[in-house]
Amino acid sequence: MQTSPPGRPRDPRIDNDVLTVTRTMLRSHGWDGLSLRAIAAEAGVGRAALTRRWPTKAHLVLDALLGSAPDLAPYDGIDRKGWIEWVVTGSIELFSRAEVRAALPGLLAALRDHDDLRHTLWRTFSGPSAALFAGSDDGSLPAENGDHSADAETDAKAVLVMAAGSALFAGLIAAEDDTPALRARILELLSTVADR
Repeated sequence: MQTSPPGRPRDPRIDNDVLTVTRTMLRSHGWDGLSLRAIAAEAGVGRAALTRRWPTKAHLVLDALLGSAPDLAPYDGIDRKGWIEWVVTGSIELFSRAEVRAALPGLLAALRDHDDLRHTLWRTFSGPSAALFAGSDDGSLPAENGDHSADAETDAKAVLVMAAGSALFAGLIAAEDDTPALRARILELLSTVADR
């Protein structure tokens, strides 16, 4: 979730070091113990270097957890059922990560309070993935029915919401029932969308 201001080219080493430190500090200190000043000191960079790249702690944490754009490589050569399987398993993997679990309380509050950040996050990560499910113009994900309709895109966004929501809820609230059997059943239920 980086912003790219004009100026001299960015040093990718700084980005990598800061993102690694952010993930490590989230695991050890949690959201509340995380500050841009502490991250900058641990990464050995100036605080100005951070704020030029990430205007807020929430921007930095989202970039550290998700990257600045979705990784669409897992969708190569798969059909709609494969797309759904990847979304479900990817959501489970994401919300199982210690740094994500540590960031969630503060990150959810930040997203609630900053519509621009929330809109950018949803648009950046749902748009390309939903377009693949619906059958993008370049044929990246062949749709069974070949349509790129609004209904197919809405179905894709619904699956994204349900997969992420179920992974989050099962991991945090229904932890004692978060078993491979439950995960398999969630995948089975959501997979029916591929046949619509």
